[in-house]
Amino acid sequence: MKKKKEEAGSLPKEETPKKERDRADDNSSTSVSLQERLEKKNKEYEMLWDKYIRQCAEFDNARKRWEKERVDVIKFANFTLLKDLVVIVDEMEQALKMIGDHKTSEEISKGLEIMLNNFVTLLTKRGIRSIEAKGKKFDPHFHEIVVSRQVEGDEDDHVVLEEVQRGYLLEDKVLRTAKVVVGVKKQSTVDGQQSTEVERDEEEKEI
Repeated sequence: MKKKKEEAGSLPKEETPKKERDRADDNSSTSVSLQERLEKKNKEYEMLWDKYIRQCAEFDNARKRWEKERVDVIKFANFTLLKDLVVIVDEMEQALKMIGDHKTSEEISKGLEIMLNNFVTLLTKRGIRSIEAKGKKFDPHFHEIVVSRQVEGDEDDHVVLEEVQRGYLLEDKVLRTAKVVVGVKKQSTVDGQQSTEVERDEEEKEI
């Protein structure tokens, strides 16, 4: 009987280490699970942060585009109006040319000249400036050929000989091309007719 009691009393001593091992295993499993969850959250945070940075960059680029478009709208808001106003300059220049042939019209000519200068100053303040043409190399972006004149030397080939109508720029944008007379060097063809590189350039421009 006494032996049985001793055996019964020894059972708790054998079970205690086993429970501690089970508890330790549970704690270890919980720690591993928590670590995995933390790593997963860190990855999610990094993905969200990268997405946020990209969206901020895209928004900043869009803001810059909107600002540029807004500035361009303001800068070129009067484009059509100013294009029509330069016609007045043409008329004034023609009037001065006609009046200049009559000596008795000196005062009228001087008055018109002052008016023209004032108007040109106004256009300049608005960002309009004339295109340099005479004596310059032909440029289809700024010049429009109305007449081609044959020349002998290479120095006048593809060069603007005369300005028929002045061209204008609004800031850096062509408001109206200059109508010009261009010198072209004679070149023979298979049919015996004469052609020029300038004429071919002009045909390509029209196409």
